Amino acid sequence: MATRTLRIVNESSYEPPDGDASMRAIAQAVTIQLRQVATMWGAAVWQVVDDAHRRGFRIVLQDNDGTASDDGYHDLDPHGRPFAMVFLDPILNHDGTWLSGANSVSATVSHEACEFVVDPATNRWAQNTNNSMWSLEVCDPVQAFSYRVTLRNGNKIAVSDFACPAWCNPWAPRGARIDWMRKLHWPFAIAPDGYATRFSGGRARTVWGPDYPAWRKRTKRVCGSRTWRRHIYGGNCCD
Repeated sequence: MATRTLRIVNESSYEPPDGDASMRAIAQAVTIQLRQVATMWGAAVWQVVDDAHRRGFRIVLQDNDGTASDDGYHDLDPHGRPFAMVFLDPILNHDGTWLSGANSVSATVSHEACEFVVDPATNRWAQNTNNSMWSLEVCDPVQAFSYRVTLRNGNKIAVSDFACPAWCNPWAPRGARIDWMRKLHWPFAIAPDGYATRFSGGRARTVWGPDYPAWRKRTKRVCGSRTWRRHIYGGNCCD
């Protein structure tokens, strides 16, 4: 049987600039990046990446989800397999592109792919020295950073920065690689235009970077988004 790859399916009303070639470029870039993620995060993530390629886990592009207005989320399907959704209205209606920069379709697809291989069930938390628990959504703290992956044909495609294991290690040594692009310098740090979910005092709350865009905050606060699902574990809706 032929090897299947992680599939990115465009069910939106938007057409990428080069049609199927753009979709293949995003898939190739994400494939390259997931191996970088797995190298940093170890055996468990390698297994999920391997499954994604053998079983063809899907990332589906749609205009919007009709309720949450988020730009993407990841979850498990009824068969327990990770999948991701990416919504193009919030990206392309806010000066986003298809293949370049942090506010792009490719970087958002990459964001969701990285997060579903590190935390496929959306249930991993890390504890700091103050006994707060932080969600392991590895792209959220560095959401505004992206880097370019070079494909075999020389094209360069934007993918999202992501946190490395040192991000959630309160005893990480000085100089440890906190995120892939080395933008952060200490554990549990959040970039000025990033965010993270913290559970403390019996509640889950979103910690926003000071420059996090207002339009993105609105998408995260709507009940039904992935951030909302993290919050309901703490007994509160969108805080």
